Amino acid sequence: MAVDTCVRVGSIELSHAVMTASGTSGHGAELGAYFDLSRIGAVVVKSLSVMPWAGNPAPRLHPLSHGMINAVGLQGPGMAAWFDEHLHVLARHGARTVVSLWGRSVEEYRRAAEVMAERLSRPGAEHIVAVEINLSCPNLEERRGIFAHDADLSADVVARCQVIDRPVWAKLSPNTDRLVEVAGAVR
Repeated sequence: MAVDTCVRVGSIELSHAVMTASGTSGHGAELGAYFDLSRIGAVVVKSLSVMPWAGNPAPRLHPLSHGMINAVGLQGPGMAAWFDEHLHVLARHGARTVVSLWGRSVEEYRRAAEVMAERLSRPGAEHIVAVEINLSCPNLEERRGIFAHDADLSADVVARCQVIDRPVWAKLSPNTDRLVEVAGAVR
């Protein structure tokens, strides 16, 4: 007997509840060598900014006896290069894709959302089922703090990203005593 693994996330129905987490599986189909990407709910790509970003200088990883500390720094090819180099590969794998965006300011998030909106009519973009707004990493507005620790700033970012013709999800940080307030504000 077949088990129905479908799940609904807002307005999207996915074939499975399992998705990769942004930052854990690269910008494209890297995990396709290990399993069929079309069999999971979605591939959430490593967060992208509107511009190419080198990330932090080495060393980026430090091993510990029970894990590691990392400071990769959101390295990425930029949105234009990602669309040109990675989207078609994900589409060829049949992967439903969630694109994760980041910025250092409200304006950079807005610009990333505008570029995303412009490119959603390209071939392969039909595989993009949602856009994640990464508020949880150290994306700093004038070095004041993490976006996801400020309800008003987080809500402003999400509001300015509503130009995208896909569901917009907010990636929040669990490292705040204001999580419920921030979640309510971005909702």
